[in-house]
Amino acid sequence: MNSKNLKNTEQNNIKINNNELNNAEMADAKQRAIDIIKTESEEAAYRRAKENEFNPLNLLKDIMGLVFVAGIAFGWMILMLLILSFVSLSYLHFNIDSMINVSVVFAVICSAIYIFSKVRKSIVNRNKMS
Repeated sequence: MNSKNLKNTEQNNIKINNNELNNAEMADAKQRAIDIIKTESEEAAYRRAKENEFNPLNLLKDIMGLVFVAGIAFGWMILMLLILSFVSLSYLHFNIDSMINVSVVFAVICSAIYIFSKVRKSIVNRNKMS
């Protein structure tokens, strides 16, 4: 009977030791995961800070985006006015000067909206940083 109790006690001790090892391993794994998350968040903060620094390449990309938006807006409005003129069988006749003027105004409006959205996005990003 004593040998049976001794055997059960040894088995219980082994189970307790295994549980302690598993708990220690789990704690180590959790700590490693926390360290990884901290490292990634620090790297992300560094990347965001680098993005907010003045960079001529970012300025060039923004200028090219503005030119692209203005060009697309101008071309689209010219095309729409030409289609409208052709579809209406010249009932609504626009001369090319008025088409160009309307298209330039439309391109300026689209460019202003583009600039406003870029400024707003920059303000929102700065507020998130602080």
